[in-house]
Amino acid sequence: MVDKLQALKVMNTAHAVYLATMSAGGPRVRALVNLRLRWRYRGPSRTARTDDFTVYLATSRASDKIAEITADPRVSVYYSRPLLFRGVMLCGAAEVLDDPALKQALWSEDWRIYWPDGVDNPDYVVVRIRPNEIRGWWGSKPFVLEAP
Repeated sequence: MVDKLQALKVMNTAHAVYLATMSAGGPRVRALVNLRLRWRYRGPSRTARTDDFTVYLATSRASDKIAEITADPRVSVYYSRPLLFRGVMLCGAAEVLDDPALKQALWSEDWRIYWPDGVDNPDYVVVRIRPNEIRGWWGSKPFVLEAP
């Protein structure tokens, strides 16, 4: 049986996180950076790695993602370790946040290619997802965990 710590380990080590939103034409999926990756995002990972299943994503306010979340906040994210045959899907409502302290905590200097003036750029926003459903695959078996 998969437990919380095993599922969090997949989330903390997956190279990308896949976000699914709903557009007028149907579901849309895209890969985003996994801020939980300690080796890649040392500073942001301290905030993004929580002992629960809260998900933080960084993106552009002008992106289709934000327009879709604003229209319908129900989203799904998926973390996968395909070579290990493990994956964790979380579903819940997404919130678009402008909190300066949170934006600073999750900021990576690598992102100046998107936001040259840095963390204070009004186009840089954080998306937070607090899941109400957690399920996935472990080897050949599906699993379901209780959402916090």
